[in-house]
Amino acid sequence: MNLLKVTQTFATEEKALDYLIKQRWPEGVRCLACNHDKVYTIATKGKTGKPCRLFECGECKLHFSATTGTLFHDSHLPLQKWFMAMALMSEAKKGISANQIARHLGVQYKTAWHLCHRIRKAMEELNSEPLGGQGQVVEIDETFLGGRKLRKGVKAGKDAKIAVLGIAERNGRVHLQRISNVKAASIKTVLDAKLSPNVGRVITDSASAYTAILPAEKHVEVNHKEELRTLGELSTKTVEGTFSLFKRGVIGSYHHLSEDHLDSYLQEFCWRVNRRRMQPFMFETLTRDLVTKKPLTYRKLTREVF
Repeated sequence: MNLLKVTQTFATEEKALDYLIKQRWPEGVRCLACNHDKVYTIATKGKTGKPCRLFECGECKLHFSATTGTLFHDSHLPLQKWFMAMALMSEAKKGISANQIARHLGVQYKTAWHLCHRIRKAMEELNSEPLGGQGQVVEIDETFLGGRKLRKGVKAGKDAKIAVLGIAERNGRVHLQRISNVKAASIKTVLDAKLSPNVGRVITDSASAYTAILPAEKHVEVNHKEELRTLGELSTKTVEGTFSLFKRGVIGSYHHLSEDHLDSYLQEFCWRVNRRRMQPFMFETLTRDLVTKKPLTYRKLTREVF
């Protein structure tokens, strides 16, 4: 659902609230404490004057709303603005900065930054299927982000680089994850969790770390210099193209990423890439993820509390 359709579909806050309730409780509203289906509706207004629909359980008398216990929890932003931000982030191929979201929605940067990170939290793919199932071809490579240190010298810049491991199926899903270093032990931890044992073939560069941890009968090494002249399948161009697209987003949209939140940006990017053929359903999927995951407070996000 693009931005134009969002503004047309959710012309009022009431329509946006109706949609959110339907996504959270497709079978009808149930109590959050006792799961009872006898729930009464109380129509009121919030502190900012926006419509607020409270529910009261007929069994345990609990009062709750459609946003209680979700990533929408304790937000004073209208749902219409939430939905606009969700549409922008899910459709932006190279990502969109919090500054740009703030300008579009007419809110403060701090509000937009917190909003974007809550949406990224919903994009976390927990318990996803390992890549490379059913004999698929998978490419694995690593890249480095950052590293420039003003007036600190070349060595300081190299030491500051952040390693990112990439796993990409041919014509399929991708997974990008920050790793502490490019040694075999660090890479193996990620591959054990994200690479299917049924993978057909694994293509990497000639780094010795992969030889030690990948089955010899499935592992194929390529030379980066040679693959530039190769038109065949023996290359890591898929995962390299994924790295390139993410870096274009860093340079063109974000300009600077905090190391503390790098994994959130990587997860957002992978979420979009893995659903690139499901664009009509991306907004609906994202809404369901927002109402099923726990709240993310500003203090926890900024590590003021743990």
